[in-house]
Amino acid sequence: MSSRSPRPSPEIQALLDRYLRGELSRRDFLRTVLAVGGLSAAQAILAACAPAPPPSGGSQAGPGPTAQAGAPTGSEPQVLIYAAGQDIPTIDPSDRTDYSIGAVSRQLYDRLFRFEGGWPQPIEPCLCERYEGSDDATEWIFYLTDRAVFHNGDPVTAEAVVYSYQRTLRFQKQRSSVIAPFLDESGIQALDDTTVRMVLKSPFGDFPRLLAYHEQPIVNPRQVKEHEQAGDEGAAWLRENEAGSGPFVIKEWEPGNRYVFEAVPDYWQGWPGKGRLAGFVWRIIRETADRRIALLAGEVDIADTISTDDIDIIANTPGYRVEENFGLLAGYVKMNNQKEPTSDLHFRKFIAYAMDYEALVDVLGGHAQLMVGPIPEGVPYHDPDVQPLYRHDLEKAREHLDQTPWKDGGIELDYVYVTGLDFEEQLGLILLEQLGKFNIKVNMVPKVWPDMVAACGFPDTGPHLINIFVDAGPIPYNWFAEQWYSKSWDRETGGSFQTCDFYRNPQVDTLVETLRGAVDPGEQEQIVQDLQRILMEEIPGLPVYVMPNILGLSERVQGYVYYGDISVDFWRLWLADA
Repeated sequence: MSSRSPRPSPEIQALLDRYLRGELSRRDFLRTVLAVGGLSAAQAILAACAPAPPPSGGSQAGPGPTAQAGAPTGSEPQVLIYAAGQDIPTIDPSDRTDYSIGAVSRQLYDRLFRFEGGWPQPIEPCLCERYEGSDDATEWIFYLTDRAVFHNGDPVTAEAVVYSYQRTLRFQKQRSSVIAPFLDESGIQALDDTTVRMVLKSPFGDFPRLLAYHEQPIVNPRQVKEHEQAGDEGAAWLRENEAGSGPFVIKEWEPGNRYVFEAVPDYWQGWPGKGRLAGFVWRIIRETADRRIALLAGEVDIADTISTDDIDIIANTPGYRVEENFGLLAGYVKMNNQKEPTSDLHFRKFIAYAMDYEALVDVLGGHAQLMVGPIPEGVPYHDPDVQPLYRHDLEKAREHLDQTPWKDGGIELDYVYVTGLDFEEQLGLILLEQLGKFNIKVNMVPKVWPDMVAACGFPDTGPHLINIFVDAGPIPYNWFAEQWYSKSWDRETGGSFQTCDFYRNPQVDTLVETLRGAVDPGEQEQIVQDLQRILMEEIPGLPVYVMPNILGLSERVQGYVYYGDISVDFWRLWLADA
């Protein structure tokens, strides 16, 4: 048995805990340790934190990641500090999702399938080990593992899966938009403890992939009911608490500041890498430059949504690297179709031609792919020749503006974007410059993400222009249903950020509903092409560019796999020794 140095004093240990939680920078931590305990204290910290010596001597959802239960061999588990530009407004599994909610929910909850094992995204087993579908693609059977347990020790059963999906359908919020067209509550049944049957309202041959993309977190029904208030099915409690079975649990929750998570060492599905994390801190640093500074100062291990201006700075700094990957993260300027002047078709076309797309690409240092059509390249049945194609043309812009009541300008538009995201601000500044040529003022309105999402609930609170990024996955139906299907926003519970142009067209609604039930690939392709053409004619919002997902990482971060998302899968990561 190896000898270990004595534990630090309570004062020093408290400082260490604060540092690991992300409350102290590395510089402040070491400075304070030296002030409190001197050089011997610093040496004790280094000894106490040294790694321990390694121990001695049907259809299936794909092979899945290699993982063994319990902690893997390798480096001693450490806490990773992650700098994010976006807050986590809720983790209620039946409410909504975005990149920050999704990144954290994947760590707290299990789903039927994993979808983050690489790019293009594979379907990998999680709770579901295998599945079967009927010949007409209307009935699906999912066979679950019997090894999964919730964090409170309860087994994860088919009953929990059924309850989780039914709860989401009952809530009728943004998370339900993808599955509600296919499923009713009555169509989901538990056949026994490990078997779930789903009977669809209409055929859908790619239903397992839809479920994998949907990522419904599976909640513990007993815990939810214990925290029910006035019949809310635990909604108030689940905003900031979890009832899951994933590889991490919540340790601290400080909205607007930081969120601390602790690993479950004996997580039922094990850990797929050579090491694992002891936990991670989701630390809010809103300004892009501040995230880069924190990364290079050693205060954080990963920084997301890195500015293109910072790529070379980080990549050329020893001990750091940049991961830049293009996926399906599409940037739009949503235009409120229910509020003047953007409710006017010619005014929207005016903006579409006034926008200087190439200038944006130049500002972003070439780190952008301009979109052709309303959905990005890579989505099945994308039409590279769809017309009209909007590019910077001030003569055409004037032609359309002259057909509106605002041909002489003299009006103001609000452009809303995420506070601290310089690439969103830069797009707005280009609009400000170009529309200013027509005597139209653009007000730059930075907001934190939760406030932007709230504004997108209903047309009367939605801004004229808002910069929104959407990644609806590799399923064509999702792109149209989530953004331009009127029933996704014109309902009692309102819409979400994807529907912030509040577009309504009965022909598009009918085509989306037909696409939902189409099984023949030829029919699917024709519908998707028709939808692209109509949406470019009516231009409810500007499809601008596909943004690369850019992360800055310390070289200590191991196990990173790109899977099409802004963030990372913390389950797969570990930190190498310094």
